[in-house]
Amino acid sequence: MVYLVSKTFLTGIDPLSIALPSGIPYGSLTLLLGPGGVGKSVMLANLSWNFLKESRNAVVYVTFDDSPDALLALYNYFGWDVSKYVGEGRFKIIDCFSFRLGPFKKAVSGVVRELEVKDLNSLVYAVSDASSPTRGSTMVLVDSLNELILKFEVSQFLDFIKSFRAVVGKGLGNIVIATIHTTTETFQEIVNYLEYLVDGVVEARINPSLMEYGVPVKELLVRKMRGVPTNPVWIPYVISDKGIA
Repeated sequence: MVYLVSKTFLTGIDPLSIALPSGIPYGSLTLLLGPGGVGKSVMLANLSWNFLKESRNAVVYVTFDDSPDALLALYNYFGWDVSKYVGEGRFKIIDCFSFRLGPFKKAVSGVVRELEVKDLNSLVYAVSDASSPTRGSTMVLVDSLNELILKFEVSQFLDFIKSFRAVVGKGLGNIVIATIHTTTETFQEIVNYLEYLVDGVVEARINPSLMEYGVPVKELLVRKMRGVPTNPVWIPYVISDKGIA
């Protein structure tokens, strides 16, 4: 097989490094799938922390599932102090959660835009605008896509994914990673459509056979990643006080 991607990001996370020895390609959109409790948000934070440590790299984090202060608390829990990168304009949050809070909303450093997504094109524009001015490379994280799946028609959502990949991923050359909580058949059906539209699919789970014996072993599998070699086997991982290992 011929691999055509010339620029990749080496994740620095051991289980992912085994699965993706050449890293994640720039100009790609990857889905991170799995049920609750497997550490998808921790994996995003760990990836972005490793990415930020490379000079001039920037991260745009689109948060739907939690508030910006809760997101920053997640980073701080693992000792990943992003305040320096916030000050340098290299860690930006697009807040798609806090519009629900009304008077309880807090001002949080790093938030560059608060957005209630009523039009999917507005999200494409907001992310493009936040990631365009950086002088280095940008990683865009979306946690999670579930709200958009529930809010919009399937055809609208699939068109959005095509546009998001084309503009934010391919057009701007960013690494884009988005989570989906596969807790119901509805979300799994959407994933079946999406697999053909995206560049990468990483699935996380609790090993079902071991769970029968009360042993909750987390595993990940890279189902596809265009342009780079993969090791398509289930790889165990743990969440320690230092992140994913």
